Amino acid sequence: MVVVAMHETPRRHSAQLREQLEWAAQHFALIGPGDLPSFWEASQAPTDSKPRLLFTFDDGRQSNYAVAAPLLEALGARGIFFVIPDFIGLRGHAAREFYYSRIDIRGLPPSDMEEDWTPMSAGQLRDLARRGHAIGSHTLTHMRLAQLEILELQRQVSASAEAIARWIEHPVDYFAWPYAWDAIDKPAWDLARRTYRFCFSPCPGSVDSGTDSAHLIWRNEIESYYPREEYRFMYSGLVDLVWAARRARLKRVLAAA
Repeated sequence: MVVVAMHETPRRHSAQLREQLEWAAQHFALIGPGDLPSFWEASQAPTDSKPRLLFTFDDGRQSNYAVAAPLLEALGARGIFFVIPDFIGLRGHAAREFYYSRIDIRGLPPSDMEEDWTPMSAGQLRDLARRGHAIGSHTLTHMRLAQLEILELQRQVSASAEAIARWIEHPVDYFAWPYAWDAIDKPAWDLARRTYRFCFSPCPGSVDSGTDSAHLIWRNEIESYYPREEYRFMYSGLVDLVWAARRARLKRVLAAA
């Protein structure tokens, strides 16, 4: 299985995203969050030779609701939307300030296009869940989880699930930590495993049901605006070799006593 992590999906990139999704549907078997449990069941082998492909979207931008979700649905697929509860529902200056102080911290000049930094509302999250998509946690405030004190760690990991569950009116099964592959430590990961059914890592790689765990799912960042040559390379799996050492190191760190 290949899991894609996207971020912004603005309308100005909708044609590029549609082309990418249609290309992906030709070469992969598109799945949704409801197909994840069977992936780890040996009795549920794929019925064709195509690898499975799951799309996920980080941060909770409104453009994911307005652009990405309908395009996925047109292909019969559903995605997982990892959101930041403290970001959801903000508008105007508050949304822009949160976005550039907590999410996009590269120090670039702020965009004057509202769709770049406007989040979804709680009602839009409920609507996505009603339509068969899944809503997951991307921590409460988009924070690095390594070396946090226990109370803050519980806030970031557990309280975020509680906030989302109130909005979508059912438990939250999905978690993805932000920033880098090593922005987590074993205490944070152990809490995430106790809180969520599936845990996703910002570390590229193909997922093997025989050797990988539902609590450490690799994700490949492939953005909506990537040109054809770049996204095809990212889907090819060649990047797996580059990240092999970091995947192995992360497994060792999280398995350490």
